[in-house]
Amino acid sequence: MADGREAESSAAQRAYAEITERMASGELRPGIWLREESLATSMGISRTPVREALRKLNSEGLVRIERYRGAQVVAWSREQVAEIYGLRAVIEGYVAAVAAQNVTESTLSRLEANLAEYERTLAEGGAAARQRAAGLNNDFHAMLLEATGNSALIHLLTGVLGLPLVRRTFLRYSPRDLARSAEHHRELIEALQRGDATSAEMIMKVHIRAAQQAALEQQERDAPADG
Repeated sequence: MADGREAESSAAQRAYAEITERMASGELRPGIWLREESLATSMGISRTPVREALRKLNSEGLVRIERYRGAQVVAWSREQVAEIYGLRAVIEGYVAAVAAQNVTESTLSRLEANLAEYERTLAEGGAAARQRAAGLNNDFHAMLLEATGNSALIHLLTGVLGLPLVRRTFLRYSPRDLARSAEHHRELIEALQRGDATSAEMIMKVHIRAAQQAALEQQERDAPADG
């Protein structure tokens, strides 16, 4: 019995991960209706774990469940995008400042290795490389968060970093956006190496605001097709 529950829970987690990834990549666009049966068939699982995954997404505000109609991918307004990135700029700026005062040599080495792999991956180009780069980007921010040693901050930001909106924005970055992102990562590492909390906070805020601008520009480009 326990094994069955564990398998079902694992399937729900896989369904959640795959649906959020499809949302992030743009395959499941804002406004689209999600059908349990078609999602389950495409993943090779039953409808029950898909239903659980959709309930979780609903609780996170990423889909809206409507009785008799199903679940719809939530479309973010311009104001909501600005609010999400505004929150990230303030909190992640603070995270970078705290990390600069607490970062270890081991973490600095991991951040440098991450950046080196990030730059190599970006140089490859292509969709698969972009997916790997998105993961490396998320890992970089997660390592900075971990370096604070602050469990409250970690809990607060972990969910935000995984938002499909954040990942979708990155996956559709222009080459200029990607180059700028890598340069910001390098500047952050240098500030951390100096223990310069003020510069680390400023660089991170600029980094997040650049992502906000990219997200808003993407939204404007998508508006005619979505409308």
